[in-house]
Amino acid sequence: MEEEINLLDFLLVIKKYLKFIIGIFFISVIATMIILLLKPKEYKATATILPPITSEEGIMANLPSGISGIIKEQTTPTDIFVAILKSRSMKDDIIDKFNLMNIYKCETREEARKKVEDNTQIKVTKEKTITVSYIDTDKERVRDIANFYILNLDKKIRELNITNASQKRKFIEERLEDTKKALKDIEERLKNYQIGNKVVIEKDMGEVAVGELQGRLIAKKIELEATQKFTTPNNPDIIKLKNEIEEMEKQIMKLPPIETESARLIREYKTQETLYTLLVSEYEKAKIEEARDTPTVQVCDWATTPEKKYRPKIKMSMAVSGIVSLFFGVFLSFFLEYINKAKQGFEKK
Repeated sequence: MEEEINLLDFLLVIKKYLKFIIGIFFISVIATMIILLLKPKEYKATATILPPITSEEGIMANLPSGISGIIKEQTTPTDIFVAILKSRSMKDDIIDKFNLMNIYKCETREEARKKVEDNTQIKVTKEKTITVSYIDTDKERVRDIANFYILNLDKKIRELNITNASQKRKFIEERLEDTKKALKDIEERLKNYQIGNKVVIEKDMGEVAVGELQGRLIAKKIELEATQKFTTPNNPDIIKLKNEIEEMEKQIMKLPPIETESARLIREYKTQETLYTLLVSEYEKAKIEEARDTPTVQVCDWATTPEKKYRPKIKMSMAVSGIVSLFFGVFLSFFLEYINKAKQGFEKK
């Protein structure tokens, strides 16, 4: 019985303030519609790129500190692409390219970066593709900025790769020059030994083989040093090189000691000769890598000029405004009823 009375009281309050509730509803809906109609239309353009196929180690090795500092140690290439897309340098490039400081009327560069960040949506789908969307009031500008994100990402990755290859090439070039001098020196010493002792040194095949092994060992150590400079410690290539070096050192430890000066010279000469040959090969590989300019970002869909506005979504906003205003009107009606009853009770006293 009490529940029926409470329900009846509820309906009576609603009936009493029905016009008031309906008035709030219509005012809210109409006000929302007018405000949204006065707002400028915004458009959204989206570009999609495929998951990067470059190894994680290769990308991580090339990252500048400004980007690598915001990336966790355990990441995927996709995470790295997203980090570069969200980087400050990317925002600055967009601001300069499209003159956004003037377009957005920003007084500071930080304000312009915040505006670009708010207008950008970067998402990774369950298929691991990356979507880059930009929202703005100009149809062409949203398309161009979304596509520029992709073009600039590709440019930055290639620049990082080329920089890494250039540093590696210079490193090997220095070692190659040192080896060339060492080889020339041992050739001179070997020649002087033969002239001074009036002998012709025959190449002992055993010493030649040992020299070649030592040359390969030094070459592997140089390759390991170069790899450690330009990649992370957990790179599989580093582990492989360390294992190969350890195995070569074990083989050399088992070799008999050098008994004659001529044998020592032959072994040292073959070591430097083998090292020089291997470094020349590595140097040529580094030069080819440095000259490579292959796109690293695979585009699935370029952004196109949007045909429909993205927002404001007038109908949805009006519906939400109407529902919220109804609840607010009912709540306000009961609050007014409570005030009236409290006032009446106070007057009776």
